[in-house]
Amino acid sequence: MSKTIINASAKTLQVLDVLGRNFAGGFSNGELAKATGLSASQVTRHVATLEARGFAERVPDTDRIRMSHRMAQVAVQLLNSLDNAAARAEESKQRLTRT
Repeated sequence: MSKTIINASAKTLQVLDVLGRNFAGGFSNGELAKATGLSASQVTRHVATLEARGFAERVPDTDRIRMSHRMAQVAVQLLNSLDNAAARAEESKQRLTRT
């Protein structure tokens, strides 16, 4: 089965991946372009998408771009989901092993 890749989405995720490398200082548009191999205008569009969806933000006072706290919220949701799944699995295991 072949998988269809949406290039624009892949590039946006590539920018997001780079943003995760320096939360405190963020990146300039040019730094993101260099790190991703995208043009500065492409980076601008992908960053605008991430900002509009709440996944990127500007660093106060410097206007550099960084990953937003939304990614931490997503990570917490994932951890909570894993905890819930582990609890359900343990409950099932206990029911199955009762003698």
